[in-house]
Amino acid sequence: MHENPTDGLRRGDFGWFDAGRRARIGIPEAIFATGKSDAALVEMVTFALEGEGPVLVTRFDPSRFALVADRADWLAFPPIDEGSPYVTLVARPLHLGEQTRVAILAAGSSDRVMALEAQAVLTALGVRSRLILDCGVSAIERTMVALDEASDAEVFIVLAGFEGALATVVAASVAQPVIGVPTSVGYGVARAGETAMASMLASCAQGLMVMGIDNGFGAACAALRILGTEPR
Repeated sequence: MHENPTDGLRRGDFGWFDAGRRARIGIPEAIFATGKSDAALVEMVTFALEGEGPVLVTRFDPSRFALVADRADWLAFPPIDEGSPYVTLVARPLHLGEQTRVAILAAGSSDRVMALEAQAVLTALGVRSRLILDCGVSAIERTMVALDEASDAEVFIVLAGFEGALATVVAASVAQPVIGVPTSVGYGVARAGETAMASMLASCAQGLMVMGIDNGFGAACAALRILGTEPR
């Protein structure tokens, strides 16, 4: 029997926070920080921290860290002091499992921030992941090394810009589920990720799943569903 869909909803001056989402689907609501005023961001973070489970704040501008710094013991992906244009904040992560269950392969080091967004979500839900950077197909030997290093993973998340070929190569090489994330990295006709997305969607590798451009968050949530996260 499903719970009342309004259970756990908190309504404030700036919107709603769905505190009951983790109980329904196993994944908590994330606060998307971009575009929110300081007051709205603080209100949503306050609502989230009133619960007991993991708290996620995505696409967070580190220049606003003082607004929320003293409200929790935060993990930041990447660290606040790296000067990234956005970070993912995690509070109260679940205990991290011993076994590495997800491999995150990023074609280039320029895809790192989007890859770390995926890793942050997995970490918050207690899923250990392995991040392998700069394993794109322009030097196929490094791709083969990465596949060997990640061979024990249950799910692969593959991030690639430019022509997005890494996702097809991985999906053609492993039996595990593969989630492609096109990124906005690249020149000219890369078109801020549109070419990589079209390439992944047109892939001849059977069963390749594709997220939206730069959506590391969504890829991690898809991986969690594949792994069978139970509502709790």
